[in-house]
Amino acid sequence: MFMVTITYRQTVSQMQVLKDIDRELLCLLLDNIQGHKGNLTYKEVANALSERLGRTINPHFGLAEHLGAVSTLCCELGLPLISATVIYSGANVNRIGEGFYPLACELKPEYKVMEPIAVWKKELQLIRSCKDWTPLEKYLGASSYQASTDLLAKRVKKQTASNPFSDCLRQHTSLSDASISKYVGAVGTISREMYNEGVIFKPIINMTAFELDVAIPLILDNPSFIQKNKRGNHMYSNAIKQYRYYLNLVSDRSEDASYEKEIEADTTISVTERRAIVQSRIGQGIFRKSLFEKYDGKCLITGIDHPTLLVASHIKPWAVSSNTERLSVENGLLLSATYDKLFDSGLITFSKDGTLYCSSFIGSDNLKRLHLEKGMHFNLRPSQEMSEYLEFHSDKLFVR
Repeated sequence: MFMVTITYRQTVSQMQVLKDIDRELLCLLLDNIQGHKGNLTYKEVANALSERLGRTINPHFGLAEHLGAVSTLCCELGLPLISATVIYSGANVNRIGEGFYPLACELKPEYKVMEPIAVWKKELQLIRSCKDWTPLEKYLGASSYQASTDLLAKRVKKQTASNPFSDCLRQHTSLSDASISKYVGAVGTISREMYNEGVIFKPIINMTAFELDVAIPLILDNPSFIQKNKRGNHMYSNAIKQYRYYLNLVSDRSEDASYEKEIEADTTISVTERRAIVQSRIGQGIFRKSLFEKYDGKCLITGIDHPTLLVASHIKPWAVSSNTERLSVENGLLLSATYDKLFDSGLITFSKDGTLYCSSFIGSDNLKRLHLEKGMHFNLRPSQEMSEYLEFHSDKLFVR
């Protein structure tokens, strides 16, 4: 592998000179790597730097220059390019690494014959296998590095002082504390194992709701996870789905906007189609119109026909759907708002013949209030395509 031969014994003046923001960025990324905390998004990096520097850092402008400076220094010291650990929030799995690629090729020309995602994965492997970051710590100086990492440690301690996921399980299930502890531990175990295997690009606990939707099928379809889940009597898949339910409770989905920007910037599809795809995320546009036509403008459960009360709901989430699937009427149900929320959160699901299944998380009293009973049937007007989407929802999202 190509390596720059400059060693740390060379004088600092011969190397990349770091500004204050570069040094704080380096401290942040180094601490994140050594703490095995996974990748960071541009927004997370900007927020952390803003706190460290006492001024606002815009995640959309200027960070690339500083990431370049940090990775250039790493290359000069013969270390992996740690800017590979910073990614766009919710980036399409197949497009991860495209922003990192030009810098990597500039610093390591042999990468020019490789695909961007392969280059990104290669550098992540090098980062995870690197056991000695002493050259960077020496460059930064022990005292300044420790002060910077102490600030981050205080923030992490504050964030983890309580466990709201445990509280959620206590509130919505009859599980014992011992069982809750197992489920919480299961999420941590799967997160660590899937991250180490390169299946997911950051720990589950650091993901947005949108990112988790992308990650869940990758995890549940992973061969090693399937074997582990089978041995664990499906405890691990249930734990992941329960965590998704919790995350949807506390998330405002504001991170989703970055995905819309990615679609809007994609010049490989027409402006009209781009607009339709973005509108479909919030149940609007062509997608909503098609579902109104299919279900005669009525909620398929309640029969409510007031347009304001109806939601065009995706079966397979927008986050993990192709652009074609995002607009397909077969990937949607027309539901009144309450039942849309139940379906989107994985608290109800349907079989391909229209049989309704309800999560134990709802509770028997609430089922009565919702006028729902086990085994109820509804006319979904299914097709073979819809059956596949329903199977995805039941298998990947339904909280049992």
